[in-house]
Amino acid sequence: MGAPSVRPPAAPSRGVAAGGEVQAVGARSQHLRRLANESFDVLVIGGGATGSGIALEAATRGLKVALVERYDFGSGTSSRSTKLVHGGVRYLEQAVRYADRSQFQLVREALKERATLLANARHLARPLPLLTPIYGALELPYYFTGLKLYDMLA
Repeated sequence: MGAPSVRPPAAPSRGVAAGGEVQAVGARSQHLRRLANESFDVLVIGGGATGSGIALEAATRGLKVALVERYDFGSGTSSRSTKLVHGGVRYLEQAVRYADRSQFQLVREALKERATLLANARHLARPLPLLTPIYGALELPYYFTGLKLYDMLA
């Protein structure tokens, strides 16, 4: 059996992966039977945000995917997430405070990944303006400078 042919990702349409077949939720025993009797190109273990994203990406490329989860999909760490895609602003604070180049690298990497996600998954992610409360006069230049630096890195 050769390697499966992989297509570039296609845009999803109404929640159905382009080129892929989405199975309706059925009986657990039916799904376990399919896992035992069918061959899959990709087996994704873990149905949280990362696992679901990997399964979607593989399915949009035409691969036959099985996604298994111990409990309910998205019920673990993903269920307790803020659902925000951050770019590492806390790492930037640590980088400046301790002159830590590795923290700057983390910020750059997080911002790069954030930009990739925003470019590739516009249907799933969008920028969200935030308002930062300022409680003291000295906080204004602190936040202004830090967030301007953050914007420049982005």
